[in-house]
Amino acid sequence: MEQKHVSEGLKEKKLAEEALKTSFFGNWKPDNDSAAHHYEKAGQFFKLGKSYEESRSCYIEAAKYYNAARVLFSAGKCHEAAGVCSKELGRFEEAHTHIQRAGDYYTQNGTASTAITCYSKGAEGLAHKLPNKAAELYLRAGDLERDNDHSREAIKCFQGAEKIFARNKMYKECINAVQLSREIYEELEQYEHIKKCNMCLVILHLARGDSVAAKQSISGDVSLVADQLIDAVENGDDDTIRKLSSHGDIVYLDTEIAKIVKFLTQDGAANVPSSQRSKPSTTSSTGSDIFKPSCKKPGLNSQKDELFARPNRQNRDDLFARTKPSGDSNRQELFSKPVVSHPEPSGPAPASSDNNPFGEEKSNTIEDNSVPADGNSNSNPFAGEGNDNPFGEDDLEDLC
Repeated sequence: MEQKHVSEGLKEKKLAEEALKTSFFGNWKPDNDSAAHHYEKAGQFFKLGKSYEESRSCYIEAAKYYNAARVLFSAGKCHEAAGVCSKELGRFEEAHTHIQRAGDYYTQNGTASTAITCYSKGAEGLAHKLPNKAAELYLRAGDLERDNDHSREAIKCFQGAEKIFARNKMYKECINAVQLSREIYEELEQYEHIKKCNMCLVILHLARGDSVAAKQSISGDVSLVADQLIDAVENGDDDTIRKLSSHGDIVYLDTEIAKIVKFLTQDGAANVPSSQRSKPSTTSSTGSDIFKPSCKKPGLNSQKDELFARPNRQNRDDLFARTKPSGDSNRQELFSKPVVSHPEPSGPAPASSDNNPFGEEKSNTIEDNSVPADGNSNSNPFAGEGNDNPFGEDDLEDLC
């Protein structure tokens, strides 16, 4: 499959070279658009065939002819793809150069958002190999975001540069990045973040061994911990420095800056690790021990917990075999239980020929209660004495 892609790339490259040829009866001038298009397709095929050197050269040629045709966005795309090929070849300096050129073409074309994305992705890819160049790309992206009035996104880019500078002990450059973030927070009037930035500046100045500049940073709004930290560093009080390193005003700062406090001395930060890794646990506890209840007796519930804690199929089948009740055990359990017999009543059952629960006695009681006190047995309250019609004869005639 890779060989097929390489052969397709060679065909596209040959078409690009033919588009650049001139003759008396053919093209009088080279066709830059067609050449750039075919070179770009050749670069794509070579990249699919994992022939990164040929792909990179084709992308560079495509970018050159796109630039000659003033198609700046496509020229930026080709330089960005050439940077990816250079990274695959291990040429990180060349990758940084291509990413810079791609961002410049995007900016000239007026698509600043694409340039910011290009700078950010390039910085992430070069952070471990070329930290200084990666931080520079973050600063470029932050400046573009700030020019477009995207303050929040600009702060994120500046914070990315801060992390890289602090991780690689480039404290002077990190101070400049923190000051850029503080300027934006001052424009947004977010005083809590300004306070954090001032605290970061104090720590970074102390890391450089400049306590005077650290005291000047306290002139703004800063935590009271800053005064205690400067005094502890000047006096060489390691216990106080260790206690202040776990203070809330320092813990909630950026991780790369907060961990510098533990290693502060009178001469600056010494032996700061580039990255802190979590220590591996020495206990040999399995997943089933985590999910087992500690206060329950071993039984059916514990076996079920062990069943769902272990992903092993063999253990699962064994546990199902242990927890599944068999038919013999159910039969033994059924016949082993004593039969409880309810005693029958000793007296004769009352003979009642009437099935009506409301017997005559109940109905008589209701009738007795409905009879008025004067002894009149007529149930109609509107009727006269001895007359069942409640309206009388005259009323009946009117109604008819």
